[in-house]
Amino acid sequence: MPNSNAGPSWPSAVVAVAVVALVGVMFWKAVDNDFTTIWAAVGTVVGVVTGSIPAYFFRVDAQKASARAEAIAGEAPAEAVEAARRKAPAAFS
Repeated sequence: MPNSNAGPSWPSAVVAVAVVALVGVMFWKAVDNDFTTIWAAVGTVVGVVTGSIPAYFFRVDAQKASARAEAIAGEAPAEAVEAARRKAPAAFS
């Protein structure tokens, strides 16, 4: 698990920027050719790839929030933890 105090690592940010740049170059080149044919061929792949970028960064934030919640739950009195489990059992599974 990444360091809970740090954000996403710089290599992941570089890969994200490179993917966005690749999509931009594809669109730039597609304008000179038959755009609809090229988009029909790569549109789904572009959507999946560009959708995975925010999913990765949100997953990193969710992991940090989960680790922070576990640390807080470890410090909380047992009665408070049990009350929270009764109110939101899905959060503790």
